[in-house]
Amino acid sequence: MPSVVIVGGGIAGLATGMAFQKADWDVQVLERAPSIEPMGAALSLWPNACAALSELGAFDAVAQAAAPIRAMQLATKEGRRLFYHTVDGPALLVTRSALQNTLASLLRDNALKLNCRVERIEDQAIRLANGTFLSPDLIVDAGGIRSVGNENADPSYAGYGGVLALTDPVEGPSLNGLAAEYWGKHERFGVFELPGNRRYWFYMRTQPADAAMPTLGECIERASDWPTDVRIAVQATAQDPLIPFSVYANPPPTSLIDGRVLRVGDAAHAMEPNQGQGACQGIEDAVALASLATRCEVSALPSAYEAMRLKRARMFVRESARARLGIHGSTIGQHFFRTGLRAMPAWVSNLMIKRMQTLPDYSSQIC
Repeated sequence: MPSVVIVGGGIAGLATGMAFQKADWDVQVLERAPSIEPMGAALSLWPNACAALSELGAFDAVAQAAAPIRAMQLATKEGRRLFYHTVDGPALLVTRSALQNTLASLLRDNALKLNCRVERIEDQAIRLANGTFLSPDLIVDAGGIRSVGNENADPSYAGYGGVLALTDPVEGPSLNGLAAEYWGKHERFGVFELPGNRRYWFYMRTQPADAAMPTLGECIERASDWPTDVRIAVQATAQDPLIPFSVYANPPPTSLIDGRVLRVGDAAHAMEPNQGQGACQGIEDAVALASLATRCEVSALPSAYEAMRLKRARMFVRESARARLGIHGSTIGQHFFRTGLRAMPAWVSNLMIKRMQTLPDYSSQIC
């Protein structure tokens, strides 16, 4: 039985553990934290990620803790629609904790090693902080944007940040599965639906990297003249759950491998959040590996993985950065970006979304 050690117990790492488990490999997932601690509030799983979860055998379990997304909308602060799309296929909004705990629960007993700090990832071995060396057949780096295994990565600040939050149950009608984002000038709110008529929302604004993050009071004040669903969500939020964040990303990757070390998730392709595909692409990495792990010799797997995933990963990093211009670019850039969105024929935008949100058939690609 071939062996794999995965460094990092986030979404990409846990999904990758499930992928190799499905292929009947000996799997260890190493996580430095003493418990699974989700970073962030919630995330969208678009049809490509839901199809990937189905391939891994995790979709039904994740869906039980999630709310469906039926449509996506971009609009101005005043409510003028820029873009609308009816989602083609299952899509979910789920809290990070629910997703990570579900994936962890589907791993075999003892596959997840908590409180296990990795000091260095090398081509032939993993060195733990306690001095132990591990030398599996394959190493997967799922350690995130600042992984210890990717010393050449240089994350850069994207120029904006803000806060995330989960609300208490709100009064009034549900959103009927609408995932909405509203754009002002250099600021935006997003509102999504969670089970129990709760909301996940975020507020982002252009600001220096060292700027103070907005308080709940500031968010309530800013939301006062934004659409009703924004005001309702912000006002239904307690102070403590506000999660501050600054957006960092890497350039499009030139490689996903280093010898027999493979990178997945943010360790491979850390992107800005503007397409909602960061976690989705980490799950896609796992599905590609699940396919290869059943068909490839271990020595051939790294190059086959890169051939499968590099072009698509680069596209998402590039497009996620470009979409920033509609909110955080220059005033002229924002104008032209939004004008282009409004003028785009529906068949063109639907085709673009379909290309992004359709899971490739990784099983048909050559090893």
